[in-house]
Amino acid sequence: MSASCSDGKQAWEACQLHQPDILLTDIGMPAMNGLELIQRAREVNPQLQTIILSCHGEFEYAQKAVKLNVAEYILKESLQIDQVISVLAEAVSRLEVKMISQNNYLQMQKLVSQNHSAIRTRFIRMFVEQPVWDEAEWFGQAEVMGVRLQKGIPYLPVLAIPERSYELERRFGGIVNMQFVIDNVLQEFLGIDGIIQFALTERQFILFIPFPHSIIRNLYEDFRNKFLYVQKMSKLHLRMGISFFYGDATPSLIEIKKQIQALLDSHALRFYTAEGAIMKLEPVKTTNEDLFIHYSEILQQLRDCIQNEDSSRISATVTDIKNYISAMKYPVESVKSWLLKMVMELELKYIVMQNFVNNFNSERYQRSIREFETLNQLMEWLEGFLKDKIVMLKSIWKQNVRKEVAEAKRYVMNHIGEKVGMDEMAKRLGLNPTHFSRLFKIETGLTFIEYVTKLKMERAQDLLNQTNITIVDIAEQLGYDNASYFIKLFRNFSGVTPVEFRKSI
Repeated sequence: MSASCSDGKQAWEACQLHQPDILLTDIGMPAMNGLELIQRAREVNPQLQTIILSCHGEFEYAQKAVKLNVAEYILKESLQIDQVISVLAEAVSRLEVKMISQNNYLQMQKLVSQNHSAIRTRFIRMFVEQPVWDEAEWFGQAEVMGVRLQKGIPYLPVLAIPERSYELERRFGGIVNMQFVIDNVLQEFLGIDGIIQFALTERQFILFIPFPHSIIRNLYEDFRNKFLYVQKMSKLHLRMGISFFYGDATPSLIEIKKQIQALLDSHALRFYTAEGAIMKLEPVKTTNEDLFIHYSEILQQLRDCIQNEDSSRISATVTDIKNYISAMKYPVESVKSWLLKMVMELELKYIVMQNFVNNFNSERYQRSIREFETLNQLMEWLEGFLKDKIVMLKSIWKQNVRKEVAEAKRYVMNHIGEKVGMDEMAKRLGLNPTHFSRLFKIETGLTFIEYVTKLKMERAQDLLNQTNITIVDIAEQLGYDNASYFIKLFRNFSGVTPVEFRKSI
């Protein structure tokens, strides 16, 4: 990116905004002269390559330019375009050399850091996985591995977790790079004397924070402020969130080990806590109620939202679902399984409507839902998924040759529990019944009554599969006064009676 400026002040503002690698400037300029501009720009970027283009040939200007480490000083009276091109090419070449040197240094630094991190990771995994029978022996092992624990000093165990780590992994170009970045963020911004930091996994970081007894200061409050600072800086510089969960300070390695294991097992606490948390470890009692008893009811609500193309109702419904699940505290895996089944059913339904059955990819949704770390993230994704289905449904309606057929199909889907006759539908659309019947058959391959029956029987299968509602009640829900007639239609559609269908599930 390049910028051209008319005065020194404008050039200084552009330097702050774009942080250029090369600055070509005059000396005599309004608002701010070139030498002052170079001095300020160099304070922001010490590696800046600067070139002065000036009519001043006096020694004092050249002397100041030398002090500012200006790369080239070109007099306008002897200026030739080839000279400028050559000077710029040399500046680019110097930048490339510096960049290669800097990259080599960073790679060496990263390698050293990774080796230290790997040693600490090995120690903390041994500590978590193996029993601690002799604390003196463990202190000795820690010393050998370069982990300097202080005997008799209480340590506060802390679990630091990056938010949306799967997104970060993709953004940072891999899980190893992500771990390196987070390791450095914690080391650079925590700034606590004597802290010991471990990367248990690429997504879980354990901190041992020295916690000497103090009656003067509230150390919990001090460390909370440190965590807040890390969160602020990581958001500001890397657009990355980090949550912190901590236990109780103790000098006992056995107690620290128990607390770390409890922190690592606190999936429900993590799931039901908002992003950017700083929380003390506390048990979360999950409910024994089966979330699937609400499956059919919620699924139908979401279908109604999609079919009515009501985005605002989707937002409200998802918020209600989130609030209910959060209040009940269902087990994490139960919530994810429940949501995955619902999403797959909705996806399959609308893909079948598009006649693109081969595009159905259940593994993609399993992977997406597995990656979400909190209920808020899960519900945020669900809302986006449902709104995408509205967009897709609108596309389906537009694909029909006749808008009257699309309107008829939409009406049937939204009034599945009512009696809908062909004559009534034709009248609603302002068409002759015979003409409407012929149009519908050409467009769908089914008569209007066959289409209505097909949708009602598919809904009956859903209710038989997902609920314990009686056959009579299902018939009534679908607009059939006569249960025997409903059973006959169901057998013709499914090849078995409703009772046989339910038993076969």
